Amino acid sequence: VDNVVGVIDHHALQSKTIVTDKPIYIDIRPWGSMSTIIGHTFLTHNRRPSKSVAGMLLCAILSDTLNLLGPTTTEWDRLMVAVLSEISGVDDIQLLASQQFKAKSKELATMSAPALVNGDQKTFSFDGAGFHGDIGFAVVETTDDDAILNRIDELLPEMVACKKEKDLSCIFLAVVNIVKLHSHLLLCGPTEHALASKSFGGDVTMDGALMDLGGRVSRKKDYIPVITQVIKDGWKKPMNLGRGLSMVDVTQLGKLEVDPNDPHANVKRIGSVLDSPEMKGKKSCDPIAGDVEEEKKIEDEPITI
Repeated sequence: VDNVVGVIDHHALQSKTIVTDKPIYIDIRPWGSMSTIIGHTFLTHNRRPSKSVAGMLLCAILSDTLNLLGPTTTEWDRLMVAVLSEISGVDDIQLLASQQFKAKSKELATMSAPALVNGDQKTFSFDGAGFHGDIGFAVVETTDDDAILNRIDELLPEMVACKKEKDLSCIFLAVVNIVKLHSHLLLCGPTEHALASKSFGGDVTMDGALMDLGGRVSRKKDYIPVITQVIKDGWKKPMNLGRGLSMVDVTQLGKLEVDPNDPHANVKRIGSVLDSPEMKGKKSCDPIAGDVEEEKKIEDEPITI
């Protein structure tokens, strides 16, 4: 923290915002991209970014705003895209966005389950009347959502492992099709299923493990604000809710290692009980035998799942 001299961002301040010993530079605006703020700052200081810097800022804005089609897009984002495309010499914005999204999706196809679950994950802390804890929310943006959803049997156990290792109360993974502007939410356990049903109410398939979120595509605008409001309204975990795969102990989750046979040097999980034949047969929202009875015995004790 002592090395932080400033913050430039476009997200809401959360409960675990940094605390500094001395005043620092803060510039937070409700725009679609932090790079829009950077580009605007160049102009207000009468500075012209170099061609390469303008190109990087342009690509970042197109990524953050889903080619200016996402719900967080503002007029400032559109203005800066026009200015930066002129400086960087980009004539076809649509072609650039298309090539960028295809390259990103191609890279995602090579990533392991731990990389997908942990790559773009943010943690949000809540202290409501009925719910207290941290929620991890990961997002995968791709032009080919089927390629990611077809790996759900890999992703769900890794979500459970991540949840246990980070001591999260809930964890979600949204897979967003950035061409169709449509998303699905992976649910790795009963608590996630209950909270998502209350928050979004989408159709659920895959034995309760996949929820259709429709046109909701933004974590900042479509996902977290809705969950926040539901928790503020007093949502609490339903009584006697099974714990699903989260019943496993953190010591049974194995370890993460670089796969020596992977040309992309991906990290994979080795030795997890969740990969055993017995566990692979379990559905994410199924109660493990005896877990409800166990909860009844210790119902007065706090349980983190």
